[in-house]
Amino acid sequence: MLFRTMLIVLSIGGATRAADHSEPRTLFNFNAADAAKQWQSVNDGVMGGRSDGSFKISNNQTMQFFGTLSLENNGGFASVRTRPTKLNLKQGDEFVLRVRGDGREYNLNLYPSTAQIAFSYRASFRTKKDKWIEVRIPLEKFAATSFGQVVKTAKFDPDEIDKIGILLGDKQAGPFRLEVDWIKVDNGRGEMLNARCEGMYPHHLQGVCTDEKSIYWSFTTTLVKTDMNGKLIKKIPVANHHGDLCHRDGKLYVAVNLGKFNDPNGNADSWIYVYDAESLQEVARHETQEVFHGAGGIGHRNGHYFVVGGLPDGVNENYAYEYDDSFKFVKKHTVKSGHTHLGIQTATFAHDRWWFGCYGDPRILLVTDANFEMKGRYKLDCSLGIEGLSNGRLLVARGQCKKATGCIGIVQSALPDQEAGFKLLDASDEPK
Repeated sequence: MLFRTMLIVLSIGGATRAADHSEPRTLFNFNAADAAKQWQSVNDGVMGGRSDGSFKISNNQTMQFFGTLSLENNGGFASVRTRPTKLNLKQGDEFVLRVRGDGREYNLNLYPSTAQIAFSYRASFRTKKDKWIEVRIPLEKFAATSFGQVVKTAKFDPDEIDKIGILLGDKQAGPFRLEVDWIKVDNGRGEMLNARCEGMYPHHLQGVCTDEKSIYWSFTTTLVKTDMNGKLIKKIPVANHHGDLCHRDGKLYVAVNLGKFNDPNGNADSWIYVYDAESLQEVARHETQEVFHGAGGIGHRNGHYFVVGGLPDGVNENYAYEYDDSFKFVKKHTVKSGHTHLGIQTATFAHDRWWFGCYGDPRILLVTDANFEMKGRYKLDCSLGIEGLSNGRLLVARGQCKKATGCIGIVQSALPDQEAGFKLLDASDEPK
């Protein structure tokens, strides 16, 4: 009854989206007469380099960071950073910057009060030449670095951060200029999402992904694009059987199996079909025949693609097949998950974890670290789609089919939970 009631509500309103009422908090602007006193330049001269980076407060009350990057004498960076101050950061925060740049890639650095020399938490952002843009960077996107190298053992504590900085180190010698209007921190979780895909489809939902402007739905034989409220933008018929999908650099990558899924002898015919996310026009196909029991799902991490899929009875582990950005096979990874019915159907890498949705009764969520070491196995259903969202959230799909009318798809936002796996943000409307 709850599910039927929800469908009535969604068919009238399209979606439920409730924004967090907290407003972004301004950390730094440049309106005060003494604004420059909060900042200082730090360039590669401290290590013998010859880069020249400076800053000033403009008449328009912005900070201008400018100079010339030099690669001589083992140099290669210029930066501006704040003096120590209490920032009151916490988990789930997201930095928001309004900047105008020169098209180059810069780093936003966070410095803990206990930092070693040349240590920071770093995240990059690319500017658009001579255009004001708003950059959003969740805390979870920052990686610990020392002398530019990733430090995997560092533990991030937001409360220890007492300085922030902007650094240019893109190994391109020459002049640069970046203008900063303000720096804020948004401590809301973003909007709660509870949307139904407009329309009915002949086969059930296999996966979802999003660029947080549109949602993309794979309904086995139909690829669908909607807005974030589920309103239909475009749909196209596709080959049977289209599975889970991911979005990367304006393209959709769909796991497609044209053979015998879950066949013990490996008679599957596995592919990745690629579509332009704007038009849904097919642009490429890549064979992934290494996926022995049939491609079912796909996720992306660090420039590589990871394909998961079917599993016959009697096999007590799952597999993730790694491909480079040209879909050249790299490696087969083992997930010591225990048996899951028909393998893994959906996959995403989000918030430093792999999330895998599996069929079964009950249906299963597997969570691993970046190296596929098991972190949790939960009786949760995300077998029809799971996707990472900003601000530490997840997007979880549900669906239902009726012979007389067809199949529907629904998505809801959720938050990771170490004990429960994840918790839906709008649990009162959870589909049944």
